[in-house]
Amino acid sequence: MYKAILFDLDNTLLDYTSSELDAMHRAIAQHRLLELGGFEWETFRSVFAPINWTYWSERVERQIHISQVLHFSFRDTLAQLGFDPSLSDPLAKTYWHLFCNTCHVMEGAHHVLLTLHGRYPLGIISNGIGEAQRARLKTGGMDHYFDHLFISDEMGLWKPDRAIFDSAVHAFGLDHSEVLFVGDSLQDDYIGAERSGIDFCYYNPVGLPIGELHQPKFAIQSLSELTMMLDNR
Repeated sequence: MYKAILFDLDNTLLDYTSSELDAMHRAIAQHRLLELGGFEWETFRSVFAPINWTYWSERVERQIHISQVLHFSFRDTLAQLGFDPSLSDPLAKTYWHLFCNTCHVMEGAHHVLLTLHGRYPLGIISNGIGEAQRARLKTGGMDHYFDHLFISDEMGLWKPDRAIFDSAVHAFGLDHSEVLFVGDSLQDDYIGAERSGIDFCYYNPVGLPIGELHQPKFAIQSLSELTMMLDNR
């Protein structure tokens, strides 16, 4: 029987993609980039995405702060598209402020948290940035559901390192067998939970093939299935 439930945050409870696009659209509009000759949203987005992913992926090794990740990403994108790269700093600051105060949630997230809250202690394990994750949860009226938040940049630990999972289990004062972790990533969430000896529930809303290398304890396509699954145990 589980005595605590841990969740991944982005694309499990919070819709990261929708929040990012919303904040990006509004930041571009505020800085009037759409009025620049030759500016096209789809082109900007397609160039920005791989540049941003590279800086984000290298941020820990290179010790790059999130503000630098965004500044460099906007700078390189603007330069590649032939626009003034000096716009990058104010654009990055506006985007980050908007993103931290934007909360689009995954379908069923509010209901599942309302249902589980009070029945189980709840926690978050996230590879995101603490400033953003805490602010987005508060904006969405979801922060009060959680007893503990374990956020990578605050702890200096990143999934799938088992240490961040172990820290969460110890904070609840439970055995690993008494905790269930719910997440959408087989790479970060499943592997980290498996290394730590925590049962994993794979949230797979689009029905991606799992393959033989991964064997999650449970797999669900909607968050509502989680409460039904727990009720039947």
